[in-house]
Amino acid sequence: MPRTFSDNWYRIADLRLELRPGVSIRLHHYRGEPWYVLHERVHAGFFRVNPLTYRFLNRLTVAATVHEIWRQAVNEAPEETPGQEEIFELVVSLYRANLLYVEGGVDESKILERSARKKEKSLAARLSELLFLKLPLWDPNRWLNRRLPLIDRLFSWPAGVAAGIVTGWGVVEFLLASAKLWSQAANILQFNNLILLYVAVFFSHLLHELAHAAACKYFGGNVRTMGIMLLMLTPLPYADVSTSWTFRSRWHRVLVDAAGMLIDLLTGAVATIVWVYSPPGTVNELAYNLIFAIWVHTFIFNLNPLMRFDGYYILSDLIEIPNLHEQAKQAFREAWSRMALSSTDHGEEEKTGRHAALLLFYFTSNAYRIMVMFGIILFVADQYFGVGLMAAMAMTVTSFLVPMQRMLAPLKNPLFVSRHKRLLRSGATLLTGMAMFLLFVPVPDSRVLDGVVEAVHDTPIHAESAGIVQEVLAFPGQWVEQGSKLVLLSNPELAHELESVAAQRKQARIQESKALTEGGVDLDPIRERLRSLEASRRSLDSQLAALIVRSPHTGVWVPVDSHNWRGSWVGRGTELGRVIDDRQHRFVGVVRQESALALVALQGEGSTVRIEGERELAFAVEALTLVPHSQATLPSAVLTPLAGGKMPIKSNDPSGKQSVEPFFLLRANLVSQERRIHGDPPRVGRAAWIKVGLEARPLAEQGWQALRQFMQRRYAL
Repeated sequence: MPRTFSDNWYRIADLRLELRPGVSIRLHHYRGEPWYVLHERVHAGFFRVNPLTYRFLNRLTVAATVHEIWRQAVNEAPEETPGQEEIFELVVSLYRANLLYVEGGVDESKILERSARKKEKSLAARLSELLFLKLPLWDPNRWLNRRLPLIDRLFSWPAGVAAGIVTGWGVVEFLLASAKLWSQAANILQFNNLILLYVAVFFSHLLHELAHAAACKYFGGNVRTMGIMLLMLTPLPYADVSTSWTFRSRWHRVLVDAAGMLIDLLTGAVATIVWVYSPPGTVNELAYNLIFAIWVHTFIFNLNPLMRFDGYYILSDLIEIPNLHEQAKQAFREAWSRMALSSTDHGEEEKTGRHAALLLFYFTSNAYRIMVMFGIILFVADQYFGVGLMAAMAMTVTSFLVPMQRMLAPLKNPLFVSRHKRLLRSGATLLTGMAMFLLFVPVPDSRVLDGVVEAVHDTPIHAESAGIVQEVLAFPGQWVEQGSKLVLLSNPELAHELESVAAQRKQARIQESKALTEGGVDLDPIRERLRSLEASRRSLDSQLAALIVRSPHTGVWVPVDSHNWRGSWVGRGTELGRVIDDRQHRFVGVVRQESALALVALQGEGSTVRIEGERELAFAVEALTLVPHSQATLPSAVLTPLAGGKMPIKSNDPSGKQSVEPFFLLRANLVSQERRIHGDPPRVGRAAWIKVGLEARPLAEQGWQALRQFMQRRYAL
């Protein structure tokens, strides 16, 4: 029996207490263990106790004082009777929940003084309460009673089937139009859309809360309070369905928890259908805002059990662990006190699977909550930087500084400090060492850059002579040797011109002979004409020879569009295709401007490239070069968001390769590896990544530079 005696016992020892006459008691089973739920209907008070505590509550009567009842219980069952501290906390909790009757009244400060001091809130906690303030406005119970016939029809099988069909239709439309939906999301927080967005959020929340209330009423509960909740200073409706806690069936509790999300799915599906099939206008915009508000809120917040919304309560009821978050938090506090602070106040915690699961839930839920909040802050800061900055500061206080303060609270206890001097010295030494390591010890640094694989020998093939395509001599993808024939062209005009030049040369030769016999009169102009005709003949011979298009080197023949070539006319300079030697490659990567300075003095040693489709292989590089002038056109569309890349492109660019911001090019030749010409898949054009080793620097310096680069890239600071 831990903590048998308590310094606060005098506050309640002489009180005469018993449960209020209106308190109803229901037996529930959680994970096979019996628990008793106390419910006071007038003030909507709830409390859950285990069988040992319930036995003690049954002893309470105004005929005896609390101390007399406790002494009698200790004498009869010392191992089962709670200690004085536990009973004191129990009395305080029951009194605050309006579940206890005190004969003759009581000075509340006598009971609640320590509780108020214990629960005294910091400034951060008060600000948090202000951001999530609830204002009760209406008792909807009578209104719901009058609509019970409608509620019964809404929770019938035909209504469920109809809702399922509509929801399925909406989900299909959502998937088909997902690209367009997400492309519009960038403008959701524009100032001229905020009113429509708020109307959509308010309406969806109203339906959500009414669904919870209707489900609670359907299973026999009462809903006594609806009102407005200031969620991050945004007025939204809420409903108090805490009477569902008294339901013995966990499936009834789960359905009450899930009712809001079910109506969200139906409303989101209807909004999606309206958005897809309605013309541009207010209705279409309102439907889109409903889609965004419902789908994002449902899947990121409500459905996820790691945040304290509907999914969390569903999980809590399914696994039958009430107050799951509080139990997980308590498990962490006890583990922290026992393992890190060597505290023995909590006793030796039993190392069970349940305890490990609670710790896992605590860490994952907090990590997910921080990740979601960070994503929301970035999303808001992209539109309103000042608002996002304030939200980031608030999250830093509530998610890091306040929990850290609570974890280190035992250090304020002089008794703890004097008892654990050695532990504190070791901790201070460890923290100092970690700080020195982060600030002064150089560690290897590197950058990972996106890029594309190119062939070292990649030659475009152009028609050096205009003509009609007679035959394509090499099929697409064929391996060709240097000088291999690729395309055969014909141009009758060249043959006629060559015949004409030949005739003119013959005539000029005759004129030259005649001039020689006549003493060389007019010989120079004739010979100049012969030289001109000879140059024309050589040019025509070259053009005729170029009608047979040949490969400049070995490689794979990749024509532009060989299916429509035969019989078509191609002009001089027209690109016919490329010959790519896929045995030697180079990496071409993009370097953002904020990262270029760190790469000026880079070295190729230790740098490796990984190629999409062959990630298990690391390719060494040589001849690493940073092109000194900035670029605007990406080397490949693979690097754009349309192909899964990260470089933003201009929306009005028809080529799809014009970058929004300038960048630098990094080139590196891959160390050649043995490849089979016909056995290995081609690498040219694939996305790739290079890991470039940089000068070793302390982690603090690396982190600060990464933060500055992020702020510069995202917010131009």
